[in-house]
Amino acid sequence: MVEIILSPVIGLMQLILEFYGLLFSSTGLSILFLSFTISMILLPLQTRAGRLEQRIAAKIESIDRELQGVRGKLKGEALFLATEEVYKRHHYHPIQSVGIGASILVMLPVLVSAIFMFSGNTNLSEKSFLFIGDLSKPDGLLGDVNVLPLLMSAITLADARLRFRTDKKSQRRFLVVSVVLLAIVYNMASGLVLYWIGSNIASMIINRVRSG
Repeated sequence: MVEIILSPVIGLMQLILEFYGLLFSSTGLSILFLSFTISMILLPLQTRAGRLEQRIAAKIESIDRELQGVRGKLKGEALFLATEEVYKRHHYHPIQSVGIGASILVMLPVLVSAIFMFSGNTNLSEKSFLFIGDLSKPDGLLGDVNVLPLLMSAITLADARLRFRTDKKSQRRFLVVSVVLLAIVYNMASGLVLYWIGSNIASMIINRVRSG
């Protein structure tokens, strides 16, 4: 059912990959250009998601500053009521904190589409790229250890630290997301992980340009 819903996205990604396959003799390079292209297509949505993340992060920071003094003076129901009052003043509900991961949520359908597209893709079989021997299999660059998924997570965390320098809570949320993604893709085709690494690099560059 999920694959059927995402079939237009999967089809578009396949067409773009085939196009780059005609331009380049390297399958790995085609995958990286696919990830960069999809990132540019999603740029308007990512831009809006980034602004939402910044607004919510700033609101949470202001609320935390107000509550620091309250938490030291009140307890129990009195603290709860005071916290609710601060939330009302800022027009905030804790569920809004989900918006901190808006950029990840925008990319999630694409990640799932990439999983469907690259899983069992016979065109990747025995295709190599740089130090990767077979893009249809986990990289196994250190024997039983797959290096590319670890690199993917490291780039995600580095991007989060740069984007949310003063927001430790957002950094922790991205740490959780990074660990979940790592668990999902760790034993999947290295072509898929290479795609996601390209997307993470593109996202980092875009965020740095936006932030000046």
